[in-house]
Amino acid sequence: MPDVLTHPFPHPSCFEDDEFMNAKKLFFAMASIVALTGCGGGGGGTGPMVPACIETAEFGCISSARYEEELERITETHRTRISNQWELAAIQADQAYANLELTQGPDAEPGAGVTVGLIDSGIDTEFFRFSGKTVSEEFFGGAVDEQGDEPSHGTAVASVIGTRPIIYINGLPFRRTFHGVAWGADLKMFAIPLRDQPPPDTPYEPIPLTNLRPGSFHTTPFFAALDAALMQNVDILNLSISYPGIIENYHKQDIRNHLSRTIATFAQTGAQDKTILVWGAGNANGRPCTPGSDNCVDEFLDASSVEFFAGLVARIQELRGHSIAVVAVGQGGDITDFSNRCGIAADWCLAAPGEEFRAAYFGPDRDGRPGVRGSVYVRGTSFATPIVSGGLAVMKQLFRDQLPNTALVTRLFATADKGGKFADREIYGQGMMDLGAATLPVGETGINLGLTVGSPGVNVRMTSLRLGGALGDGLGRSLAGQEIVAFDSLGAPFWFKLAGFTGTTRGPSSLIRLRELTAQNPITRRIDRRLTTFTPARAGGSVEQDLGYGMLRFGYRERPAGPEGGHFMLADNATTLTFTGVNGMSFSTFTASGFAGRAPTSGVALAWRPFDVPVGFRAGWLAEQATLLGTMATGAFGQFSADAAVTGLETSFEIGRWHLAADAEIGKAHPQVRGGIITRMSSLTTSAFAFNATRRLANGGLIRIVLSQPLRVEGGRAALSVPIGRTKDGDILRQAVSADVAPSGRQIDVSAQWYYPLVNGELRFDAAWMHNPGHNADADPAVRLLAGWQFEF
Repeated sequence: MPDVLTHPFPHPSCFEDDEFMNAKKLFFAMASIVALTGCGGGGGGTGPMVPACIETAEFGCISSARYEEELERITETHRTRISNQWELAAIQADQAYANLELTQGPDAEPGAGVTVGLIDSGIDTEFFRFSGKTVSEEFFGGAVDEQGDEPSHGTAVASVIGTRPIIYINGLPFRRTFHGVAWGADLKMFAIPLRDQPPPDTPYEPIPLTNLRPGSFHTTPFFAALDAALMQNVDILNLSISYPGIIENYHKQDIRNHLSRTIATFAQTGAQDKTILVWGAGNANGRPCTPGSDNCVDEFLDASSVEFFAGLVARIQELRGHSIAVVAVGQGGDITDFSNRCGIAADWCLAAPGEEFRAAYFGPDRDGRPGVRGSVYVRGTSFATPIVSGGLAVMKQLFRDQLPNTALVTRLFATADKGGKFADREIYGQGMMDLGAATLPVGETGINLGLTVGSPGVNVRMTSLRLGGALGDGLGRSLAGQEIVAFDSLGAPFWFKLAGFTGTTRGPSSLIRLRELTAQNPITRRIDRRLTTFTPARAGGSVEQDLGYGMLRFGYRERPAGPEGGHFMLADNATTLTFTGVNGMSFSTFTASGFAGRAPTSGVALAWRPFDVPVGFRAGWLAEQATLLGTMATGAFGQFSADAAVTGLETSFEIGRWHLAADAEIGKAHPQVRGGIITRMSSLTTSAFAFNATRRLANGGLIRIVLSQPLRVEGGRAALSVPIGRTKDGDILRQAVSADVAPSGRQIDVSAQWYYPLVNGELRFDAAWMHNPGHNADADPAVRLLAGWQFEF
């Protein structure tokens, strides 16, 4: 699994206890919220990162926990389907199929879109096990279309790659008892005449290079077929054929002297993406041999290294990176008695199942009648080889053909099982093939910010965009459907939904509402007939000095004035210095830098309301050092900061026993973005308002009714440069995205509060109904209920 965060936003009751305590009062609060809201809705907190969701074809973008559940469920389904095919279970094909199904859908066929080439005896293109797929054949060196008078080696080998699990006979579907590793892959056979296997008691005879005239090998049917396959840009070429001779007994210069042109062809110098050559290691171990000959021990061959062609990569440097030698193991994982060992080719050698499993049979029946089609149990490195070839096809499909073929080989080697017995490199080379591991991220998965795959990037787990309430669902909605790619430590691409890295705050914060409930008398913020820019401190403190011509006040942990949830709530818990003049003017500077886990915010505020005038004016400037209207970016989203200018009007008056008040603000924020995929953001127009009516009751309590809109972005756009893939040369593919950041809805809150005095305190209740919580037009209305008891002592 990709490394992603699994924990969602914190529970709405996550508040700091000391917010509700001072020296003379204790306040016990209970909160109940239906259609839950998130903590920190009003300010730029430093809460946990938003969990990235993982894109799936069938379930959309889902959490990593859900992904794990679905992966296990689908893996178990495939595990059941291949329970009679130990060869697929041994390479963890069930997990690879599950990875593929999750990313490409339940109808995805492993290997689809990839053509695997084979140089072999030929293929029965009409075989019913190949129905519904593309199978083609070319003939070289006198090879002819097989008629089934001899068992078809090529048909059996090809079936290990591409036999379908469901075949159609007379238009009716039938699920077969076995299928190939990559049953969705197309097959292209380059048929050549093959020499019959010698009788088992025939002594092993390596062919000396001196029997080949320098340069003559390129005239053979094999070379002609090889040349044709490479000319047709086949990505994977299965070579379940061998040339007798243990590679350790041949010297590099001798090989170059006799096979220079063949080596040049194998090397594919100048090819943009080299064809992967998958060779059978050979079945020479334990063969009778002539005493005194190389590797002959007690008259039986000790095949301590792979045979000649499979082992060329150990002697010829330019073949490394796109050549694989495959040895065969049995059901217990032990090397088979017949298989050559990896030996000196260990760095380029891999183990795969190679005995006692089913493959297609095309040939004569027991009575010699030709053309019989069925299945047969097979053994040999000839059949371990197509398991590797098929696995490579699945990998190529999963990574959308964005990895070069050499990277597929590197990945297959790096993810092989090297534990236990497979740690013996002399026998198993790089280890036991593990297709499940090869289709999962290796190491850390990161989003690259540079131009190439190897350029600096940030871990997926560290990437999030925690959207403040003002932006609502705007940016997340604009990015819906947009993919972003991350790369593992081997450069393989894995795709996510970009919107899955974003999270929105749903409605007003429980913390803020609980603070409001515990605040002092909320009837007015006018002190001594002067409009103040900050409310009195609750959990902090203040020092005041009457200067004669005005009041100077130093405040600690104060809340700015203005509409509930307005612009200045971004500086909640501020440290302030305020001068209030006798002319109704109030001026403050404030900072909330790093206090109580909040993002740094500073600014100035000015309030003016002449005496006996029903309307007051408010203006201010805010500077956020690490947030944008409360939105915090991490990882690939870079860093945010912003400054905002705010203006507002305030009025209050009495009608009978009711005190009526209204606040409204508009603002203009100027974002700065840097170091991430968001390259530019326009200025943002914002608004907030509140209307309230408060009435004192005869028993000393009060009721209060409020209609408000928390801070909302009214307009603005963001430009992004999103990595969406890679080229085979390692360049990052990017897509320019322009996103509307304004939310889809408008949150309107209607709330009612009731304060009931007691002998030693006060009961307080708050109920609110929220339309479009989080400014999300699709969000269901939310109801919030708060209750508390304030006890004085």
